[in-house]
Amino acid sequence: MDTLWPLFRAVADRGEAAWPALAAALFPVLLPIAARQPIGRLRAYEDTPHEIVTRVLENLHARAFATVIKLCAMDPPPELGAWLRVLVRRAAIDYMRDCPEYERATARRDHRWISLATLTSSSPDRGPGSLVEKRAMLLAFLQAAVARADGEFAAHGEDAFARLAAEWAIARIHVRRLVQRGAQYLRVLEAVLAGHSYPEVAEQLGVSRREVELTVHYIEEFLTARRFAD
Repeated sequence: MDTLWPLFRAVADRGEAAWPALAAALFPVLLPIAARQPIGRLRAYEDTPHEIVTRVLENLHARAFATVIKLCAMDPPPELGAWLRVLVRRAAIDYMRDCPEYERATARRDHRWISLATLTSSSPDRGPGSLVEKRAMLLAFLQAAVARADGEFAAHGEDAFARLAAEWAIARIHVRRLVQRGAQYLRVLEAVLAGHSYPEVAEQLGVSRREVELTVHYIEEFLTARRFAD
């Protein structure tokens, strides 16, 4: 850690010109710290530590290196390793909370992870007990919804958004997304239910991982709005 102090001070003094050297030195130091963060299922993804470290570096770079300048002005200086671990922990928490599969706590429930599997779960005395059957029901439900939205749009144009929204008692945006993204909904859903990770699905479909995450998020919002899991 002692070798990092001169690099931090150089950035505090010279700004952008000294930043590449600090960023290059910090990345391998921060990566193993990021890999140990207790962030639930995100730990299983190979690129998660890199995403967390990238956030830390972005935070250090932000506001004309305000965090770096504040660090170098501390008297006495903090223990650098402990200070960096705090930054990584905060970045990891922010990354977890930004994930579409993470739902924050409310006054009525604790924070939790949500997924397509949990959205299809029902109480023990209702619905099929097999996860395979539940996933088949979910896929059939979404296929029918996409087909209905496509048919209504072909017949009525954008009036279909209001027609189906009223019939299903949901917001228009869900119907609009079904029409605009229905084919992608189904491709992503099939891949996710088959057990593929988001990076794997992104590679299969030729889209970004973020697009896959957003698609899953939109599907879950639609299922919740339609009370599929009630």
